[in-house]
Amino acid sequence: MRIGIDASPIVGDRGGVGWHTYYLLRGMLAAHPDLEFVAYIRPGSVPPEETRRWSGADRLRWVTASKWSMKSRGSTDRLDLYHGTNFRMHTVGRYGGIVTIHDLWLERYPEYSPKLLGQKLSSYKTQRTARRARKVVTVSEFSARELIQLFGLSVEQIVVIPNGVSEDFSRRHDAGAFMALKQRIGLASDRFLLFVGGADPRKNHRLVLEAVSLIRPHLEGRTLILVGSPTHSFGSYEATAKSYGLIDRVLCPGRLSQNDLQLLYSYADLFLFPSLYEGFGMPVLEAMACGCPIVTADTCAPPEVTAGAAYLVDPLNADDIASGMLEMLTNEPLRLAKAAAGLERAKAFSWDKCAVDVLALIERVANETKRWEMQTRSRSPAL
Repeated sequence: MRIGIDASPIVGDRGGVGWHTYYLLRGMLAAHPDLEFVAYIRPGSVPPEETRRWSGADRLRWVTASKWSMKSRGSTDRLDLYHGTNFRMHTVGRYGGIVTIHDLWLERYPEYSPKLLGQKLSSYKTQRTARRARKVVTVSEFSARELIQLFGLSVEQIVVIPNGVSEDFSRRHDAGAFMALKQRIGLASDRFLLFVGGADPRKNHRLVLEAVSLIRPHLEGRTLILVGSPTHSFGSYEATAKSYGLIDRVLCPGRLSQNDLQLLYSYADLFLFPSLYEGFGMPVLEAMACGCPIVTADTCAPPEVTAGAAYLVDPLNADDIASGMLEMLTNEPLRLAKAAAGLERAKAFSWDKCAVDVLALIERVANETKRWEMQTRSRSPAL
């Protein structure tokens, strides 16, 4: 069987969808030695060098194709099935296609859409894609409910396959590496709070900084590290920190490597992630895998992902966020218990399992199509 996959999120700076696609493709190649894959990327893009060393890389062909030429690629490349990993299904194979829709953030909050003409057209296209896909994959039960409520999909059309966590995220205490990282990013203290997400409004850095300002007398010299893109059209880390008088307590190193994040998760006193909306919440899973105690939102997917291993707060209430932070910082038995529970909870998530589950779905879709074709032929009158 030959599977086409949208691999464009892998190229360049990977966000959550990029890493999802990266580990999924790597896992599927390793898990099934009889499948061929065609990975589609945009013209001018170059596949990551390390993909050549993946197990099964000889069964992976990279193809550059524009969005406009993708429609015919299913037949040109003789695909059996196409997997759109990033909300869109640009072509189909012999057995059709599946699409992964990670969340419906902009459908819930269209006012934050970067589109010049708003979110309506994009939402329409995503909904149309979902309706013509053989199956819609999503990453949490929360996102599945969103697809039912906002797009009117049936339960039968949706398959929930959670994300995994990379082997690069595990508890790591390396004094030399941590010292080198501190010097590189300008961190003066060993004690710090960590936020990962960028100045994107849904990550909620504004209320995080407001909450930190409320407990400033109790920080005991701790720095707040804000990881991710520091500016956004809806605000910036620096401007918000200044507005709360926290510029001297905040460090903004920008986007960091997974190796750097692993160290920060492992050494942080607390990970703050009271996001306004998450279809899954990859940073929460990464933090759990590194044994970091967490304060996160009591809405959307984080309660499902953490399953009791984090302190939950109202992401719309700075007082509640501040209260949760203070409780976790001053209650050491609670903090240690949550960190231990997070380490255990993270074991339930694996990219290998994710890949196997997606492959099982592909096989199921193919077999259902084959049965339908056989039934159709058997009912056709003989000539």
